Amino acid sequence: MSDNLSHDRPNTWIYRLAHTVVSSYFRLFYRIRVEGLENVPRRGGVILASNHLSNFDPPLIGIVVPRYIRFMGKAELFSLRPIAKLFSSLGGFPIHRGKIDRQAIRTAIDIVQTGGCLVMFPEGHRSRTGELGELMPGILSIAKKSGGLVVPTAIVGRYRMFGSLTVKFGSPIAPEEFSSEDGLDRLAASLRNLIAAG
Repeated sequence: MSDNLSHDRPNTWIYRLAHTVVSSYFRLFYRIRVEGLENVPRRGGVILASNHLSNFDPPLIGIVVPRYIRFMGKAELFSLRPIAKLFSSLGGFPIHRGKIDRQAIRTAIDIVQTGGCLVMFPEGHRSRTGELGELMPGILSIAKKSGGLVVPTAIVGRYRMFGSLTVKFGSPIAPEEFSSEDGLDRLAASLRNLIAAG
């Protein structure tokens, strides 16, 4: 991965350390493939809308995307100090599930409006079967208010030691197209196609 594409990553020791540790872990214990990375804009506000298999999904996406990603994590993860410190240093911020967390939503919109790269998991929870679940409409509002491109992102495989994981990026969806009534259906169809292709 070329460093000249990492222009927006924080130049802090804790980010570099966390990124190196996480990257080394994944590359040591998994065979990682990346497809369609050219679909991720190198600059400007973008939402990577991904299926959700594991709590390891955000750091996995973070090591294959040559940008500084920001992502929501369930607030419970941030109650454990070591994990909270790791996730925060890698761009994570908490969201309280089961209610409308206006602060988290505002943070998400601000990230994209100011040209950042936001990872979202529109299923709202991890899939136990690996199949794509129903998508929640919250991503529609964030995409519409932030004006960012939406890039369908699929993680294919299982988190088994020395197993294969593939991260796929589909064709971007413009905000005006995504925020229409069939936006979620279009995203779901794209994600299912990426997953089915193996």
